[in-house]
Amino acid sequence: MFKQPILMLSSLILVAIIGFSPSGGAALAKEHGLKQPIFLLCPHNAGRGAWSLFFTVDDKDHSKILSLGLETLLKQNSKDSSYSEVIAAQHDPKVKSELVTELDAKDFATLQLKVDERDALHVSLARQADGSMELMISARVSSSGRFTIGGREAQAKRDLVAYYDPMSASWSVKAKTLYDYMGVRIADAPGRVMSGLVFPITGTGIYLVLGVWDNDDVVTLMDRTAVIAGD
Repeated sequence: MFKQPILMLSSLILVAIIGFSPSGGAALAKEHGLKQPIFLLCPHNAGRGAWSLFFTVDDKDHSKILSLGLETLLKQNSKDSSYSEVIAAQHDPKVKSELVTELDAKDFATLQLKVDERDALHVSLARQADGSMELMISARVSSSGRFTIGGREAQAKRDLVAYYDPMSASWSVKAKTLYDYMGVRIADAPGRVMSGLVFPITGTGIYLVLGVWDNDDVVTLMDRTAVIAGD
């Protein structure tokens, strides 16, 4: 699926994706909940582990979110296999994973789910009037740069929302508004399910980010590869 030119791959920026060890005490025990993956952050780097964002929902009422969590899917990446296989692993309870951190639903309005080491990742949710959850993701991509979806900075061009489908009793992330890296509005994006992001990690950061639709089509959301070409 991933057919973009791949740059020199090494590790530096997204610490958890490249081998972050979860800190003790970060997890919240959910004894009566069911885990539902909602979004994937997938490195195109051999040996790395993808990040999976998930909801823990009430086991009797899946529309009720108990927490937002982040886990590493050990050795799951689109370089060693494929993005589709990593998505399958994300939904397979037998795949080895490590919890990175978790945010209780009662704190959604005031706190963010964070990976503090090197300020690698911020994720927040804002409940909308229709019951959906506005999603904000801010990931560090260089020593001073970030790639952001949603929030005040990027909502006008990259707006994703978690919706609950009562027919399937599950949550998924859909686009409300989406522009590609050249600033072109993607006309058919509203309402489409986006399963996650895929990107190569280089020695100096992340220069290419692709959004992946649920049919495995991709859209380029960030492309700074000219920066490398000019170095």
